[in-house]
Amino acid sequence: MHDFKELYNDFLNQIENRLFNLLNDKEPKTIYEPFNYILKGGGKRIRPVLTMICTGLSGGDPYESLDSACAMEILHNFTLVHDDIMDRSKLRRGRETIHIKWDEPTAILTGDIMVGYAFQLLPDCVKHERSDYIKKEFIKALIEVCEGQAYDMEFNFNKEVSLEKYLLMIEKKTSRVLEACATIGCHIGKMDFNDIESIRKYANNLGIAFQIQDDWLDISAEQNQLGKKVGNDILEGKKTYLIIKAKELAKSPNDVELINEFYQNNGMSEEYIEVFQKLFLNLGIMESTVKEFNGYFEKALNNLVNLKESKYKSMLEWLVSSLMVRKF
Repeated sequence: MHDFKELYNDFLNQIENRLFNLLNDKEPKTIYEPFNYILKGGGKRIRPVLTMICTGLSGGDPYESLDSACAMEILHNFTLVHDDIMDRSKLRRGRETIHIKWDEPTAILTGDIMVGYAFQLLPDCVKHERSDYIKKEFIKALIEVCEGQAYDMEFNFNKEVSLEKYLLMIEKKTSRVLEACATIGCHIGKMDFNDIESIRKYANNLGIAFQIQDDWLDISAEQNQLGKKVGNDILEGKKTYLIIKAKELAKSPNDVELINEFYQNNGMSEEYIEVFQKLFLNLGIMESTVKEFNGYFEKALNNLVNLKESKYKSMLEWLVSSLMVRKF
């Protein structure tokens, strides 16, 4: 039996060592201090580890994809920096967000330079026989994550957000980067193209599950584990999976009025967080949301069925099992 936790931590240590030493003595400090700050902000590092796992799955050396893995982690963190500005978020992973600790212009500029570093860190693409595929996956992820963020912004002004539109948003905003992480690792290891499509579907379903689970954790997790205020999505007026289902299922005049007020005000004050927790419980949404994201996790596992057995296939299965029970 392989110790996947140990292997995950080994990949994680390699990734963090590379990231933490990336910007040594860089100037000007105005931009590199906040850049370093977010790189050292922790997190699960699922995306870069996924790149390394998929390189191993393809028969390659996982450590060959270390720079690409770091590129994808930087790209992901770029999206968080700009996301926090747009959402006016004060905390990220239990620490002040960049636009709060510094200011908005600094945060915008930091996000911008991160994209450049991410692209620069992709492997010597000109030397790799699949360099065009690697670059296309990266650029597709960058474009679609911005489209997903734009949909998310539009939701702030829309009084009607369908579940279909919500799923499109999270596929672009969350799944596409995961897809790029996985497929870039596959291309570095020169995986068969048909198998890459199975991995793409795995990453897509993993991303959908992860985001719906995030929506659920926002209202159900313990604050000391979550790293931000519980119920933050209620305060910010986010049209999450739970809110959309509540609008669909609410029947009593009081519940309908509460949901309408949420939509009209683009969020509610802190004292309403507990009110929404009770609403979601009473409508059965807390339980049905767990079934929904677990369904997508199961789909991700099914996408691996036709791949040949290997240590790294088992590690992808283990990753799903680990995420299914995460607390933050």
